[in-house]
Amino acid sequence: MFTRRLRCLLIAFAALAVVLVARLFELQVLRAGEFEQLAVRMVTRPERMLPAPRGAIVDRGGRVLAADEPAFDVLVHYGVLAARADYLNACARELRRRGEFASDQPLSEIANEVRLRIGESWTELAQLTGRPLSEIVERGASVREHVERIGRVVRERSPTIERIEMENQMFPIIDALDNDTALRVRLALERHPWLRVAPASRRVVRASDSLIHVLGRTGPASRELIEADELAHDEFRRRRPGDRTGTSGVERAADAVLRGASGRLVEEPDGRVLEYVAPIPGEDVRLTIDSALQDAVLERLAAAVEKSVHPAGGAAVVLDVQSREVLALVSYPIYSREDISRRYAELMADTRRAPLLARAVAAQYAPGSICKVATVIGGLSDGVVSPQTRIHCTGRYIPTTPNAFRCWIYNQNPGVTHDMGNPAGQTAEDAIRNSCNIYFFSVGDRLGAGRLTSWFERLGLGRTQGTGLVEEVAGIVPTQDWMQRRQRRDHQPADAWNFSIGQGEVTCTPLQAAGMAATVAAGRWEPVRLIVDREGRPVPSRLAEQLPLSDELLRPVRAGMWRVVNERGGTAYVARLDRRDFELCGKTGSAQAVPAVLSRRYIFERPDGRREEVVAASESEARSAFDEEQPKLVGTRAAERYPAVGPDDRLPSHAWFIGYTQSTMTRRGAAPQGRSYAIAVLIEFGGSGGRVAGPAARDVANAVIDWSMTDEGGS
Repeated sequence: MFTRRLRCLLIAFAALAVVLVARLFELQVLRAGEFEQLAVRMVTRPERMLPAPRGAIVDRGGRVLAADEPAFDVLVHYGVLAARADYLNACARELRRRGEFASDQPLSEIANEVRLRIGESWTELAQLTGRPLSEIVERGASVREHVERIGRVVRERSPTIERIEMENQMFPIIDALDNDTALRVRLALERHPWLRVAPASRRVVRASDSLIHVLGRTGPASRELIEADELAHDEFRRRRPGDRTGTSGVERAADAVLRGASGRLVEEPDGRVLEYVAPIPGEDVRLTIDSALQDAVLERLAAAVEKSVHPAGGAAVVLDVQSREVLALVSYPIYSREDISRRYAELMADTRRAPLLARAVAAQYAPGSICKVATVIGGLSDGVVSPQTRIHCTGRYIPTTPNAFRCWIYNQNPGVTHDMGNPAGQTAEDAIRNSCNIYFFSVGDRLGAGRLTSWFERLGLGRTQGTGLVEEVAGIVPTQDWMQRRQRRDHQPADAWNFSIGQGEVTCTPLQAAGMAATVAAGRWEPVRLIVDREGRPVPSRLAEQLPLSDELLRPVRAGMWRVVNERGGTAYVARLDRRDFELCGKTGSAQAVPAVLSRRYIFERPDGRREEVVAASESEARSAFDEEQPKLVGTRAAERYPAVGPDDRLPSHAWFIGYTQSTMTRRGAAPQGRSYAIAVLIEFGGSGGRVAGPAARDVANAVIDWSMTDEGGS
């Protein structure tokens, strides 16, 4: 009985062994070629994500400013970037299958040859495309680091996962090649299993350089952009390493709309398609800016900057008062797109002109006297003064401190005050017209720094204005909390005096200044519109509006701004318009500014205690003066400034003008009738707001009014 059972058990084991041996023979001998091809396909013919064409950017009149055109990318398999042994072996098998190596040559020898060919292929790519080898290597390293980081995170969460999807994909190593270059690369290098030339697209900008700061640029998706991607959850719309994405300006602000959805392609080694998902092109976006008006405003701003006593830079902004659409957003100086690749280091090093700076939204300046508009609105609204309240201009606000807190007219002509022209004293309307410092010191003192800064915030300072541009800064409203965090002190009485005339720690951007002018005209602050989708919806969504201001209390402010420009003796009388149908209301400002640092004196200390000074534009440039030994940096100070401070140590001033246009049928002090346009002009180190920024604002206003009478302006 036992013997029979043992025999049956042995027979069963023997049968199982025969089955296993037969199966192994089938897999390893009969179907070996099939599985080898499968292994090759998995690592040399992986799925490819097909980039989607980006949507176009058009201006308010439908002119195409930037759009995609057909181009080609060079893709590389991640296995090469990670130097994976299994991938190199798979490439070796593929090359042996093609007959490039003898069928009996050891796989390890062929894999070593593959490593050499990979290194050579980078050099060939650089030569064929004209791209720096360092750029190709850096981009490959960036892709590898990103995929490795994602792989670590995934495996920490799911230890059983050996390889993530991205590790079997190809990534762009060079993008936006034209047809002829792509053909040369394909003929020379597509014999390599790890490289492929794939159809793609490239961004072509048709706009003039006046929009260079606004449109921004596209480039490979960085680690930071990938990690911050709002569409990371979407398999087809998320950013991947090497993807072309918006990196600045409108290209970045509207990237989620412009980028579209990637497609997918999976092929057999012989080219047969296993899966195909077509890419979905991105949607177009429209700017509220008119490109022709942008050109015209730039021309007038550039002329004003170059005529100023210390030419450096400037900005001009035009808003539609009713809709808050941005009609022009100009920064000067500009640069060309070709300059970015050819002269980037030179542009970066230009600390005097700073051409890369989008001044209209990214530079913050002391507002000077244009801030007096906010001060008087706060004082009237909180009841510390009324429209009829009169304050005497004594020339010096603090009698015991004769050299500080003085009126500008007293500074220019010692002993002269605004009371000499109006012995009864200054009302709010008079103070705006005359820009009387003493009046605003008094209002600021009655409000106190806390209430004054809260009014600055209500009028749009200290916050971004809704453009969505990553370059846009909020400026500084030095609230009590800000002073505690940054200055480690509470507000002092003198803070209110300084803030009331736009000096001290308060700063604003030219866009915020234009918004303040629009607020006075319309009676409310609201965010601007710069980018809209095809449905006309703002991109991004607009911010919340503020409660409307009292039209009655705004009356003396508007009347004062009318007198600034249109009444002989006003601080911007030179800016009045010679037109029968339109007039300009405004406020000038001259804000003291610290000169720009062109170079610094770097003080280094050697190990033996000896100190050396090197004058350079940057620390890295200063360190280049030393050989291998890099001494310790122990101090720096400004060596050269622009403009140079004179012997009297008097600081230069930025020249400001803010204002709005209105029909000549508008009653004095009333809200503007008809279409109204808010304008802000800043001339760096220009000096007098009235004499320098005022004429520039007049020229801009005329250009805007002329444009508004065309079909495009009336649309």
